[in-house]
Amino acid sequence: MLKAYVDDSGSEPNSPIFVLAGYVLPAEAWARFSDEWDKEPSLPNPKPIAYLHMSETGKDVDGEFSGWTIEEIEQKLLPLAAIIQRYHPGYLVCRARWSEYQQFKTASTMARLIGNPFKALFYEIIKLMYGFGEHRNNPQAVDFVFDGHGEIGAEAVSWYYDTKCSFPPEAKPFFGATPGFEDDKKTMPLQAADMIAWYQRRKYSLPVNRAAQKEMSSLISEHLCGTSEMDADGFEKAALDFARVESNRKG
Repeated sequence: MLKAYVDDSGSEPNSPIFVLAGYVLPAEAWARFSDEWDKEPSLPNPKPIAYLHMSETGKDVDGEFSGWTIEEIEQKLLPLAAIIQRYHPGYLVCRARWSEYQQFKTASTMARLIGNPFKALFYEIIKLMYGFGEHRNNPQAVDFVFDGHGEIGAEAVSWYYDTKCSFPPEAKPFFGATPGFEDDKKTMPLQAADMIAWYQRRKYSLPVNRAAQKEMSSLISEHLCGTSEMDADGFEKAALDFARVESNRKG
């Protein structure tokens, strides 16, 4: 059984781009990964942290990296990036510019079906994972685990049902258990997913110029399973699929 851990970055409307990204590995590999990752943050290289939230590495942001220099932050992050590289996970990334979502929301008669861009990217990342397996003639069942988002987490269970119903019948064995939603402070693979999501968003909004940051970006993004950028037409196509599911349910 494969397991995919997925997180978002840039989910606030004032961010130019919204990213949903994560890693996939066999479940037993994630157990070993978690044991190794769990030991690293507490090491004094240069200082211990309790958990990794990439948003807390920003300048003048309160959190685990408050008061750190950029060199100290890079020193802390590089060993974590190296752990990701050692396990060779596949990664998935979906992104959308908020302006494209707003265009869809303003112009589409089906905007009510996608009240949050997270829903469309959630749908798209599951499609990417299935497409990757199908391309390799091996669409294995995948359990998805997302960062807990309160109310969004509850909504996403129904999104998963709609996504599952939008696939052809022969795809049903691909779908694993109902997605899980866990605390990223306690779930090590979600902290890794946070890192890839943050770097993917930064790549499209700010240049990555520092040598250590380029090295980290390379370490954590070796094996691409699938990538997609949704524009207004992409949101419209997703809404059409959801509309068909809604129609079939009523019928």
